[in-house]
Amino acid sequence: MRRFALAAALLLALTGCRDDFFDPTPGQTGPAPTRVELIARNVEMRAGEDNAVRIGFRPKDVAVHLRVDRSSPSGRIIACPLKAIDDPIPEQSACLPDLPNGVREGLTLSGLGAVALVREGEAVTLGIRMEFEEAGRGIAFRLPVIPRPAGASVCKDNGCNPFLEMVPVHGGAFSATARWTGGSAVLEVLEGRVLARSFSSTGIPYRIAGEVSGPPPLTVTARLSSPTEFALALRNTSAADLTEIEIEATWP
Repeated sequence: MRRFALAAALLLALTGCRDDFFDPTPGQTGPAPTRVELIARNVEMRAGEDNAVRIGFRPKDVAVHLRVDRSSPSGRIIACPLKAIDDPIPEQSACLPDLPNGVREGLTLSGLGAVALVREGEAVTLGIRMEFEEAGRGIAFRLPVIPRPAGASVCKDNGCNPFLEMVPVHGGAFSATARWTGGSAVLEVLEGRVLARSFSSTGIPYRIAGEVSGPPPLTVTARLSSPTEFALALRNTSAADLTEIEIEATWP
């Protein structure tokens, strides 16, 4: 009788539990949040709010996490959350006063839709990683300058020009438009391990999924397939700096 009573009590307890009993957010249904990472490399920064690097994106949440790898530890990089990419830079009390090298930091803002990075100090080159819960895959990227190429040997395999990636990759249509002030450039979609600079290590060139060249503006389209790595690269092919760069891209 005792065994039967114990078994019956256990059965009642188990059947009384809902399917989401062990869920940290019980009662909620639907797919798990999709987190994405935007990666940018070779981002040139110069001092002043007028030279801020601005990134517009579509988060589902009010938070974004940032990490930068910078070529110089001196000076500061101030990170400010914005509602829209064109918003003015807020008071420093609303911003993160400095993004340290290689440290993941968070920014929050109700209605978050963009971030601005402001440099205090000499020019610096950044690698940027942004992680957020996505509501869409439209990205806007504004850079103050893309310097004229330092030389073929120095800049080979995307060693100087900025490029962007979004992970994870979904299959589908990709489109990007770049505008700037200055001479000619190449806007291309590269397939391969661009972040790892695999062309330098293997000698196997990246597949070019899409490419256009000439004066601004330029628009490139491509068909992406997962789980391959893709990068959008903008290369300065002129003899002078490109300035006031605006890149808008839609990732599948």
